[in-house]
Amino acid sequence: MRNFNFLIDLPVRSEWANVELLRISILNCFTVIFADLQGCHTFAMIAGELLENAIKYGQWDKAEPLLRLRVWGEPHHVSIEVENPIGDGSQPAVQELTRTLEWLDGFSDRESAYRARLLDIAASPREQGRKSRLGLARIAYEGNCNVSAQIMGDTVRVTAMMEL
Repeated sequence: MRNFNFLIDLPVRSEWANVELLRISILNCFTVIFADLQGCHTFAMIAGELLENAIKYGQWDKAEPLLRLRVWGEPHHVSIEVENPIGDGSQPAVQELTRTLEWLDGFSDRESAYRARLLDIAASPREQGRKSRLGLARIAYEGNCNVSAQIMGDTVRVTAMMEL
């Protein structure tokens, strides 16, 4: 792999249509950088999952309807980060994010966490409005990423970092 850096950093309106537009844009951007097309699809999936979570769990009633997408690469890793408003941080979504990341860390490997989440979904009755909570486990396993979150006042920043 060549030794280079890149950066995509942009504000995004918190609209569902933008998730697919940005997923395709990320896919296209990575395709011109990397020869591994499957890896490019993985990067795009990670960006899409993080954007969906930001829109789904962000607190948009008081905030400006913008989130921030940042994608950067350095010689040995690629990171995809999404930042969105969360209000005062006491919302159930913030607590669920923290619990999910702790849950992921409790497994010896990413595949075990992903399989456990899939089995839990399969064993539970499907209810209207029930969230699968599969996205972060999918990012960790399919993307082979370390996933972390940083809460900064009324904002959360979730980062998926993939070693190359």
